[in-house]
Amino acid sequence: MFRLFILLLVSTAELWVAQSKDNVAYHQIRKKYDHHKVNDSTALSYVDLLIALTKKEKNYSELTYAYQDALNFEPSGYCKMMYADSAITSAQHSCNNDLIASAYLGRGIVSYFNFKDYQPALDDYIKALSYARYSTSQYVKYNILYHLGVMQSYLGYYDEAVSQFEDCSAFFRQEILKNNSPDILYNMRKGYYESLHQLIYCYQQMGDDDSADRLIDVGMREIPKDLDFVQLRSYFFKSKGISEFRKGNYEQSIADLNRALPELVSVNDFAWISMIYFYIGKNKLAQHQQQESFSFFKKVDSIYQKHHFFFPELTENYKILLENARKKSNIDETLSFADTLHEIEKINIEDRHYLSTRFELEEITIEYSSIAQRYRNILAGVVAVSMLLFVFTVNTYLEKKPEKKYGMVLAGVDINELEPDVSPSKWTLSAEIRNRIRKNLQKFEDEKEFLKPNLSLKKIAIRVGTNPNYLSAYINTEKGMHFNRYLSELRIQYIAELIAEDPISAHQKTEVLAKLCGIASRSNFLKLFSEIYGMSLQEYQHQCREKFAANDK
Repeated sequence: MFRLFILLLVSTAELWVAQSKDNVAYHQIRKKYDHHKVNDSTALSYVDLLIALTKKEKNYSELTYAYQDALNFEPSGYCKMMYADSAITSAQHSCNNDLIASAYLGRGIVSYFNFKDYQPALDDYIKALSYARYSTSQYVKYNILYHLGVMQSYLGYYDEAVSQFEDCSAFFRQEILKNNSPDILYNMRKGYYESLHQLIYCYQQMGDDDSADRLIDVGMREIPKDLDFVQLRSYFFKSKGISEFRKGNYEQSIADLNRALPELVSVNDFAWISMIYFYIGKNKLAQHQQQESFSFFKKVDSIYQKHHFFFPELTENYKILLENARKKSNIDETLSFADTLHEIEKINIEDRHYLSTRFELEEITIEYSSIAQRYRNILAGVVAVSMLLFVFTVNTYLEKKPEKKYGMVLAGVDINELEPDVSPSKWTLSAEIRNRIRKNLQKFEDEKEFLKPNLSLKKIAIRVGTNPNYLSAYINTEKGMHFNRYLSELRIQYIAELIAEDPISAHQKTEVLAKLCGIASRSNFLKLFSEIYGMSLQEYQHQCREKFAANDK
């Protein structure tokens, strides 16, 4: 067993190998526990001895390593967090930027892996990044890049995440070929296969099954079969099980998923366990084994109730449970699953808003040229953006018209939360941000989320993972209209298509149709319909009723 945080790439291997040779006492103590597995608390008595010795000698670098060893062997997530906090304090006393970056990264990993608490995890990754700018260790930097990629994939920024994981896998692959010590070689292999696993996840989410299958084959073929890599092999079995499900090979899918499960249960990786249960449930459902399938869907719910974690794609799990409860007329389950679905969607929106905002800010303020220049720190750019924001704010204030509030009401928009549109000339979006908004806004439209009442520019921006200024600029340039008009046209077009396809809607009252598309006011709905379709609602309904009558003859 190596001292590093298994699978999580805490980046102190190079430093530890170099410095442990300088102190025989430290090295001798570590030899007492370096064969122990992750979360093996029997190692902690030796680690405590090392912590006491390094504290006495005020060797803050070695004390940092000792705290990181402790969080490696401590099974309790809460105690891991205490050790991670202590590691940051001692690293700061060491005045070693590599160590400080590693300590912040370590705490972020505990937040992510043990608690799936994304917001503090990202905060710590960004702090680690700020110290890594001064580091000469590429290993430190690529570890941080890897974990930022994990965050981006959680947000659904799969294109950006793929680019980062490709950079990481290339770096780790190159390091594997060098004549490194066993400790470093082990961790480079871990980094490489973890990067491949994350690439597979992104490709599967993007629907690129061919690329995912190719990397699954690489992983299954290359990962060593010894005990140190059992957990990693389980991740690849999980990925293969998902791939087989998509091909309709349900029995093979279940077999692969079941092979992945035991090791992940042993390390309490509840996140991927929930994904495995979900796909076993989908396999059973596809095989018409209803009772068994819902037992697995309910296991996913049990994990959420205990850990309050879910992958965004697991909202489908609750939609399936909710639909089944409704069919059975089980009021208690219907209310329970509906409440949970609402809760996780709210958490997802809050996480996406916070994380996406942090990412967009960091793209402006952090320079990271050694890793594909993903992050910038150009003072002139910050000043320019600030000036644009100032000019925009002043102009918006001076140019406000009485008609503005009227236009908001027409679109059925929440007046208190609406933010002003930004003219196209004020903002120039990068291709990366533009593509991200395009993809997420298309999903917003496909899932008919524009039918919800009281929508605002801010609310939709959170939903598509950006900020109101960027979204407004995108709608102006790509859709050729302002936000209010964009939302109105989506809603009115939906109603027009509904009336044209559904005879009942062709006879429906105006108030009902307005409510269906999220517009609160009857008069505003009628005005918008007439303006967009060039005829009154009543005239349009009459034409559709005549068409239905002719078809019935």
